[in-house]
Formats: sequence, structure tokens, C-alpha cells
Amino acid sequence: MNESTSLLEGVIVIMAVIFLAILLKNFGILKKDNSKLFSNIVLKVSLPAIIFSTLAVNAFNKEYLWMALIMAVIEMVVIGLAWLIATILSFNRGEKGALMLVSAFGMTSMLGYPLIQQIFPGNSLAIEEAVVTSEFGVGLLLFILGPLIAMVYGDSEVRGRAISKSAVMFFTSPIFFSLVLGFAASFLPLPKSSFSFKVLTNFFDVIGAANFLLVGFTLGLIIELKKIHNIYLFIIIAVLLKLILKPVLAVVFTGFPEFTIMMREIVFIETALPSAILTAVFAKQYNCRPDLVTIAIIISLILSVGTLSSLFYVFF
Repeated sequence: MNESTSLLEGVIVIMAVIFLAILLKNFGILKKDNSKLFSNIVLKVSLPAIIFSTLAVNAFNKEYLWMALIMAVIEMVVIGLAWLIATILSFNRGEKGALMLVSAFGMTSMLGYPLIQQIFPGNSLAIEEAVVTSEFGVGLLLFILGPLIAMVYGDSEVRGRAISKSAVMFFTSPIFFSLVLGFAASFLPLPKSSFSFKVLTNFFDVIGAANFLLVGFTLGLIIELKKIHNIYLFIIIAVLLKLILKPVLAVVFTGFPEFTIMMREIVFIETALPSAILTAVFAKQYNCRPDLVTIAIIISLILSVGTLSSLFYVFF
């Protein structure tokens, strides 16, 4: 079975889990407020478990940092293009900031890891590449530039303390600690074939296995389509930048012999994912058109089922 088939299966499975969550919400078994609990478990337990168990058992490859650098460059290019397009079209400040947020940053951790696990089952190297690319290429910029953009273009005044607070959030998060500990374990001469080490990594594998279900439930519970007038142009531009241009740039920027086919596929997948949920948090906190950001996240999530699968088939 090739990666195109695996990708289609992975997308269908995650959408099926999301649809299940929607059904459970409609029947009153789950509530929208449960999404906060599930997302907390994802960000503080299951994702860190996947990151640590993946990095600890594999030798670190510095070439993965090139993947992260390419991700960061693509995000900066898209931020610049979003600002330019919004300026030409005379978007107001809130709309301009919202477009920059939803166009640049994707669900590389929350949705990317489960999807890549489905596409490359049992391939720990694929997950390691995804972890390095996501956390260094997306996570750092998201936690630093995300609130900065929301503050500059929202109703709040820019405060350096608020920006530093967001950066501190990343560097004190379980995700960052799992990165550090996982990298440390990969460099240290640990007895990786020993009983105790295998028990430890198996423990984290079991916790990480819950990530796919938790992510699907989280996304399914937050989906709530609301009618907002005069947003069609905004949504069209956001979708073109996030779901079309970013993955195309990923294919172009990784078209060198130094990148293996799997490295190219992973960078492509992570750039083609829907807009990051955290952008809605920043937009809400600083009143940077959170209504636009939220609806763009939901629409990009729905449309990414088709765009991700189609573009992957075209390029790979």
C-alpha cells in the first residue's frame, strides 16, 4: 500500500472520529466543554508521551533541523503575503491580523502527529521527523509571533511582557520538556535493550496511543458553524494561502537531493494541515477578530480533507 492510499485512509479515519464526536455531542453523551479537558490531556500528556518515546529510541539526525527551517521560512513568507494581500484589499486591522494568523500556522502537533502515525504505521523515524519539524519549525513561531500578531492588529496594546509570557508558556510546557528529555535520551548511552527502558518506553507508547482519539474528539466538539456576513473573500484567501500555497512551497523548497522522499512528504503534510486552534485562543485574548479566525479554522479543517489528499496524489 503506497503513501497516497495511507494518507486517504488516515484522513478518512480522523474525520470519522471527528464525526463520532459530533454525534456523541448531539446525543448529549459528550459536551462542548469536554473539549477543554481533552485538549489539555493532548497538550500535557499524550503529545509529550509521543514526543519522548519517539525521540528517546532513535539517534537524533541534525538534517531534520533543515526541515524545521524550511517550515519556518514558509510561514514567514505566507505571513508576508497575507499582510500584503490584506493591505491591497484594504482589510481593516482586525481582518489583516486574523488572515495572517490562520494562513501561517497549522495543526502540526494536534492533527499532524496522529495523521502521520496513520500514514507511516510503526515508523518511528517518520514521527521523529514530524516532531522536530513541528516543534522547532512551527511551535516556536506560533507561541512568539502568534500573540504578537494578535496584539498588534487586535484591540489590545502591545506589551512586551505579554509576548515574553507566551514564549515562557512554550519553554515551560510539557511538550518542550519532552523534547529536551527525548533528545537527551537519544544522545546518552542508555541501555535501550534493557527491561526497564523498554517498560518505560512502552508506558509512554500506551499513553501516546490515546492521542488519535483525543484529538478527534477535541476537534469534533469545537466544530460549530456560525453564519458571519461578508467573509467569503477572507475565507477564499485564507484557504488558498494555507491549504494550497503552503504545501506547494513545501514541495519546491524540499526539491533537493538532500531530502529523502519521506522527509519531503512529511514537510508537505505538515504545511497542508488546517489552521492551528491556538490562533483562535490568541485572537480571542487580544480581540483580533476571533469570529473570523474560528470560522476559518473550521472551514480549513473540512476542506483539508480534499486538498491534502488531492495535492499529495499530484506531487507524490
